[in-house]
Amino acid sequence: MIEIRLPQLDEDVEESLMVLWFVSVGDFVEKGQPLVEVQTEKAVSEITAESSGTIQEIAVKRGDSAKVGDVLATIDPDGTPGTGAAQDEPPKEAKTETNSDSQPSSSFVRVSPRLRRLAKDLGVNLDTVKGTGKNGSITEEDIRDEAGL
Repeated sequence: MIEIRLPQLDEDVEESLMVLWFVSVGDFVEKGQPLVEVQTEKAVSEITAESSGTIQEIAVKRGDSAKVGDVLATIDPDGTPGTGAAQDEPPKEAKTETNSDSQPSSSFVRVSPRLRRLAKDLGVNLDTVKGTGKNGSITEEDIRDEAGL
């Protein structure tokens, strides 16, 4: 198994937020293919596959944070194209969920890392928050209202 770890993206950045996974468990990926979009306080970056194979696990879910060196996903280099899709039902279900999640991603509203941290601390799922800010952006007040504060 090959572990995909969060690299040091910037000298003074130790943590990144998983913004969007481009793959699901059971998907076959090629070396260099983008796997996940991560966000720091300064930039948004893509983490790519270090080798070809089948995604076995996604360890850090969308909306969660990871520290430098944390395992984000694992790839089975012996996996072949199509293996994951025909393997068994759970990966298919996970893939279906990801595809339905990727539909709203075209209208995905970016939220600052500070507000994401607040939402996480208060146990608020940002996907359920209706933004009242400019162009529907999510504000601190929206997050606190969702949390019942």
